[in-house]
Amino acid sequence: MHHSLRTLSSLLAILFLIAACTPIAPGTTAAPTEEERPRVVVSILPLANIVYNIGGDRIDLDAIMPPGTDPHTFEPRPSDAVKLAQADLIFVNGMHLDETTMRLAEANLKDGAKLIELAAVVAGPDELIYGQEHHHGHGEMDDHEGDEHGHAEEDDHEDEDEHGHAEEDDHDDDDDEHGHADEDDHDDEDEHGHAEEDDHDDDDDEHGHAEEDGHDDDDDEHGHADEDDHDDDDEHGHADEDDHEGEEGEPDPHLLLDPNFAIRYAKVIFVSLAELDPDNRDYYESNFNEYTARLVALDEAIVAVTATIPESNRRLLTYHDSFGYFAIRYGYTVIGAIQPNDTSQPSAKEVAALIDQLREEGVPAIFGSILFPADVIDQIASETGVTVSTLLDDGLPGGPDDPEHTYIGMMVQNMRTLATALGGDPSLMDGVEVGNVPDSE
Repeated sequence: MHHSLRTLSSLLAILFLIAACTPIAPGTTAAPTEEERPRVVVSILPLANIVYNIGGDRIDLDAIMPPGTDPHTFEPRPSDAVKLAQADLIFVNGMHLDETTMRLAEANLKDGAKLIELAAVVAGPDELIYGQEHHHGHGEMDDHEGDEHGHAEEDDHEDEDEHGHAEEDDHDDDDDEHGHADEDDHDDEDEHGHAEEDDHDDDDDEHGHAEEDGHDDDDDEHGHADEDDHDDDDEHGHADEDDHEGEEGEPDPHLLLDPNFAIRYAKVIFVSLAELDPDNRDYYESNFNEYTARLVALDEAIVAVTATIPESNRRLLTYHDSFGYFAIRYGYTVIGAIQPNDTSQPSAKEVAALIDQLREEGVPAIFGSILFPADVIDQIASETGVTVSTLLDDGLPGGPDDPEHTYIGMMVQNMRTLATALGGDPSLMDGVEVGNVPDSE
């Protein structure tokens, strides 16, 4: 009996040693413990969800703003300063959308931590909407004339592909047809995880997937591109005011309502996480490529649904002025906003003007927001007879445990709402995968 127990113990010990020595399958790494995970803090929920889709369980992720919060007026709590001070990597949207969080992050940034203002990194001045153009957000304007899908076709972006990604001389040939990163060379990222390319040579494929062969040398210490169009950005990617003296007002910060900008955000997030945590690079890259594929499918579905909406109905009046980039991308016209992006309340004269405009143009529906009061929009609806629906711009649908509580879920819900209110076919959004990439692994 004792001999049998000793034999069993010996066999178990040998099996344990074999298991301990067995290598992890190529391309995968074990999830780190809570103490080992990089601490990543994000400002708004849609942005936090994009970060989660890349970082999954390999990061310790925290969002500063709770659900139902207006990021324009949010006031951080003392506990938020502690979170930001402990973070290894902080992502904000920037361009004054989440200004209070960004300033608090700058004031509490620990040594060696990175703060990235994503909107300033991913968009050049010629792609942004300013001033009155911003407030009206027309899909077809002289300076932002759209292609058949509402893409900007401007001198500095002449070669954008069908998904709005730049295909310029300096962004050429390194990605394969599916946009997966070439594995050969991951050596040239800057200290903040942003691609360092030979003049940004050859990095993105037509869907913005990472191609790692040519990550060069033109990013500054915060990963911002040092290009002719961005020469005067400060260390956090803020454009010098002199560059926009001819523009009227601040730039519209709501780039995320165009999924093609979300792809650019995702790439910066992937590269930043891979630089911070190179041991899990393959995991981040795999998530990035799958998430990009889902964003491309989302974009194609929005184009398809929009095609079912009569052109005369592709006009938007929203409570908050946040759908300008969406309108440019997909060929809608924003005829007005009840509340401009300065978050002021409309005057009685402004409300009366909107009512007259709606009566003249015969718009079938107007759109409110869960973050803003409904009394003014209900007044407009009662006097014009239009229907009222709700769109999401800075919040996610459902609760944290719901599969649609995602950035893609937000966009799918918005398109179903638009199609239903404007005479299109919302069922074309049914095939879009709204869940998170890490949750489906």
